[in-house]
Amino acid sequence: MKFRKQTSIIITMVKKLLNYYTTPLLVSATLGVIILAMTVAKQPIEIIEIIIGIILGTFVLDIEYILYPYMFEPNSDFAKNIFGYTKSKDFKGLISFINEHRDGLKEKSLNSALFQVVLIPICLLVAYTDTSYFMKAFVLSIFANSIYKLIECYFNGTTKEWFWAIKGTPKKEGVLGFILVLILILVVSIYLI
Repeated sequence: MKFRKQTSIIITMVKKLLNYYTTPLLVSATLGVIILAMTVAKQPIEIIEIIIGIILGTFVLDIEYILYPYMFEPNSDFAKNIFGYTKSKDFKGLISFINEHRDGLKEKSLNSALFQVVLIPICLLVAYTDTSYFMKAFVLSIFANSIYKLIECYFNGTTKEWFWAIKGTPKKEGVLGFILVLILILVVSIYLI
């Protein structure tokens, strides 16, 4: 009986994850197919490295919502709720809370233009050098998902939060130019693989 209840909780949690992360997982899956096509990964271990790197890279940007309360604002209401969910091991509730209140954090470090600027040379370096397929897939998945999240912010009209590190908010043309440069860098990185 206890096993059945735990299995039901896990299945519900996986359904919620798939519901929230459908588009990021599609972005990562597309990138994974492109990486597999561009590389000469013939060994099963290389293919597994790419798949694991792609999947893990999808969720890196959302780790910020769990780490931020512990590191920067442990006394905020957002942090207290995060602590409550993690203490009671209610991961289903934690995922729901984070996705419903993700706008509660204003100065996000991973979901920002600053992080993307730092990630650009890392992407190019990882793609150009002879690193493992896992690292290439992992870093490029993070970068592709950060571009997706920026585009999502653009259409939601919340790019001001994305560019919090610079004084002032760029105009729509500036944001579109930045997005195009990021996409170009992603394409070059994929080509360098």
